[in-house]
Amino acid sequence: MNRTRSMVSLVLAVILACAATGYAKDLKDKEQVFAVQERIFHRNHEIGFLLGNIVDDDFYNVYPLGLAYTYHFNDYLAWEVVRGQYMLNREKDLKKDLEDNFGVTPSEFSEPRYLFHSSLVIKPFYGKESLWNRGIINRESAFFIGAGIVNYEKQYSFGDPSTENAPSICLGYAAKFFLSKNICMNFEIRDLINMKDDGTENDIYLGLALALRFNLSPRKTPEDETIRKLQGYLKEKEFND
Repeated sequence: MNRTRSMVSLVLAVILACAATGYAKDLKDKEQVFAVQERIFHRNHEIGFLLGNIVDDDFYNVYPLGLAYTYHFNDYLAWEVVRGQYMLNREKDLKKDLEDNFGVTPSEFSEPRYLFHSSLVIKPFYGKESLWNRGIINRESAFFIGAGIVNYEKQYSFGDPSTENAPSICLGYAAKFFLSKNICMNFEIRDLINMKDDGTENDIYLGLALALRFNLSPRKTPEDETIRKLQGYLKEKEFND
């Protein structure tokens, strides 16, 4: 029995020693490899065509349509100079049900009409996606923080309607997928914090944007010194001939 225990202990000791040695060797010899590439689709200007849905309005299904212009300073920072959207609204069944089934009409309810925002855009993440192992789609992620106004038409159960321009703060996130060098598709979620006269209201915006990106002048490309000398030699030879 003692001999068996000794043999088992010896085998375990050898196994542990080999495992520790191999693990230490792996840590020592194995180096982490990172493949970091430059962002290849940078453009200074971007015009977006916007379609979205405000999902939590009490009385309306709200579908904002609009345009946005963004200036990209570099790969990591941009300014969404202006974002304007007009609301296409469809009345929900809630108001109709209250009136038809309970004989109750809300004393006041607000219908959003349009909005304008301007936002700082921070773009820390960039990467690639494989599509069915048949191609690569480049993408980046962005965070928004901005401010603007939201216009409401206020309806009353008595009296004439009125309008209100409410200050608004915009916080959001977007995933941008580059379909080509000049076209990208943006998926967005934004929290619109609207400071109305009767209290602060949070609206959640889900949106899709098709964006056109471009430069007003071509970007300078590095010039190979050997190519430049060869071109000069060919021009000189052509002149002498």
